[in-house]
Amino acid sequence: MLFRSTLIVVNVAVSLWVWGRYSGMPLMQTPVGQFLLLPWQPRLYQFFTYQFLHENWEHLTFNMLFLYVFGNSLEDRFGPVGYLAFYLAGGVVAGMGYSLTQTAPILGASGSISAVTGAYLALFPLTRVTMVFWFFFVYFFDIPAMVLLLFSFGQDLFFQLLSMSGRHVANVAFLAHLTGNTFGFFVGMTLLWTRILPREPYDLLAMGDRWRRRHQLKSATRHGHSPWMGSIGSGASI
Repeated sequence: MLFRSTLIVVNVAVSLWVWGRYSGMPLMQTPVGQFLLLPWQPRLYQFFTYQFLHENWEHLTFNMLFLYVFGNSLEDRFGPVGYLAFYLAGGVVAGMGYSLTQTAPILGASGSISAVTGAYLALFPLTRVTMVFWFFFVYFFDIPAMVLLLFSFGQDLFFQLLSMSGRHVANVAFLAHLTGNTFGFFVGMTLLWTRILPREPYDLLAMGDRWRRRHQLKSATRHGHSPWMGSIGSGASI
């Protein structure tokens, strides 16, 4: 939990300092603007600094909530140093993916956190996440992390396609989210496939193995095989 907590503290501290010093001013019109990722004139340091800048409280709170929920388990699997390196690399790759086709400045930890959630999908797909819904009353309900993360990915993809069609959508870097998700999922699956990370019975590859075995068993029983009797058709005497 060390680096996850440190990342949250650093993000909050940087945002508070920036907002306090340049309150009410567009960041692009302040000295901080050079630390956003500027696709038309990117600098190497911007691929790291943009990850720790946020536009407002809503932007910061949503990102830190996702980091808090999904970062802890991932840090346990990667280790503190591996997790920090992965987090920063996810932000860099997300920024690169965004900069290839977009021109507007980008800031925020969303790309890094999307990488975290992409890897989480590979490593902990069956973990249940508690959601809060408010409509006159407050309701709590649990859903599988896989459902939440796939829904989030689908939503980003839908809005990215809308923006590519020329329609105006929210001022959100959907392409950075999608790039970060893809990178994180690929890294998570690669680490499992190569066994650099030890396999666990609840990861996505284990789910695939169980599905394959169930499919084989159903196929065998439809053709007369009996897995309990060790027999075919009418069975063999024992």
